[in-house]
Parts: sequence; C-alpha cells; structure tokens
Amino acid sequence: MSNDTSITYAAPGGRELKLDLYRPEGDTVPTRTAVIIVHGGGWMLGERGMVAPLAKEFAAQGFLAVPVEYRLVKEAPWPAQRDDVVAAAEWVAANAGELGIQADRIVLAGSSAGGHLALMAAATLGGKARIGAVLSLFSASELTVEQPAPKGTFGAPQLVGPDASAEVLAAASPLHQVNADFPPVFLLHGGADWMIDPQASINLYQRLVELGVKAEMHIVADALHEFVEEPGLCGPMVSEMALFLDRVMVAPERWAAETQEHNLFAQGPEAVMALMQKLLAEH
Repeated sequence: MSNDTSITYAAPGGRELKLDLYRPEGDTVPTRTAVIIVHGGGWMLGERGMVAPLAKEFAAQGFLAVPVEYRLVKEAPWPAQRDDVVAAAEWVAANAGELGIQADRIVLAGSSAGGHLALMAAATLGGKARIGAVLSLFSASELTVEQPAPKGTFGAPQLVGPDASAEVLAAASPLHQVNADFPPVFLLHGGADWMIDPQASINLYQRLVELGVKAEMHIVADALHEFVEEPGLCGPMVSEMALFLDRVMVAPERWAAETQEHNLFAQGPEAVMALMQKLLAEH
C-alpha cells in the first residue's frame, strides 16, 4: 500500500487545500472506486489526518481512499465547507484516469460534520460530477438554531449563525436537499449517540425511501458518537460499507443475479403465494 500526501486540489482565494491518497496493495484499485473521506469536528475543528484509520481500511478493501481538507468556519463562512468538498470531488473526477478509477465511481463519505458535508456536496453537485454513493456516519440531517434542539435535529449556530432563517436552515439541511435523483446512501449511527441522536439518520432514511432512493441504515447497539474510531469497530464497519458499495455500484448485476438464483422471494408475491397454496393443497 502506498500513499501520496499533501496534494493540492483547489486554491480558493489563494488558500491551498490538500488531500491525501491511500492506495490498495499493488497500487492498483480493483474496485475502480474512490472514496473521498471528510473529517468531522463540528465544522469548527479537525483535520484530514483524523480519518487516516478509515482511509487505511478502505484502501485495504480495494478502494482508493482520499481524505480531504476543507476550510473551517473560523476561516470561511458557510457554504465554503460544502464548496470545498464539491471541489475535491471535481478534482478526483478530472483525474480519474491517472488515479486508476472510473469517473462515475466516486463516493463521498464523512463522519459527523463530515457526513453532513458529504451529503450536502452530493446534493450540490447534481449532474456536474457523478457521485456513485454517499456514506453518512452519525451525521446531522436537519439543522436548527432552537435551544434545546428538537429530537432528530442538530443545533448548528456555529455553521449558519444564531439568527438563521428557516430558509437558510433548510438550504443547509440534507433532509431538505435530497431528491429522487440522489445517489444511493449508506447511513451508520450509534444507538447510544447523545451528540447527534440516531433519529437524525432514521429521519433521513425514511425521507430517502419515500423518494425512491436506494438507502441502507445501520444502527449499532450501545455505540457512541464517532465509534468508528474504536480499533475493534473500524474494520468491521468499513466492511459493511464496502459490501453496500459492491452491491449498489461496483457489481450490482452480479448481486442481482445471485438474488434471482438463490432467493425464492425474488419471484414476487404471486409466485410465492401460488407455491404456498400448492403445498397446502398437497397436505
């Protein structure tokens, strides 16, 4: 496994923004997929090195992992953070050939504030850069300035300002920005998360299903916020995300064929009910 670090992907206002590349063993990318990883920290602190353990696990499972830097709110006001993640995705797409990936296999992933930014960047990009999937880990889905924040929402005056209007809040909330054309979404949350209640992911999952977007949600029993930083959980959680990406983006045809071959219920309700009636009649 080889890494390239501190590559400049954009320079808004002359401020150079960096990313790192974590490659799988052998320097090829068998999945032909890049996973851009956005760190958390409440939009106020943190740096891309925080997600190095996640990046190493993704690289070990055949992905090009790309931790990215973005401007924090003390340096630039919202939506600069979202725009930086958008710029990172566009850089990866523009350099897909050199990176050994397909330009339509770019995944935006992030934990906490980073997951919020990944979702918002995917919503912003639309057709400008093909995002194959989003991985949102214990992220806020609906922002508020109410105190205390209603369950399922997250107080974010540091991002949008203490007097943000309903329109500004909605424009910065993934729950209100997803649409029927949104890429597949994997949601991961800790059941004991007191920083961002798991209801945030539940609400977003329900909204995605209503829209007809492919979505998968995992709530991990007794897990706290940022639990993927725990060594024993990091690898297994990345394996769950890797399986999701394989099923919905990397090799969906293979998985669909396996379902048709091995799952009786793939025949549909009428065929299954007819079989049940036949079995009952034989008795």
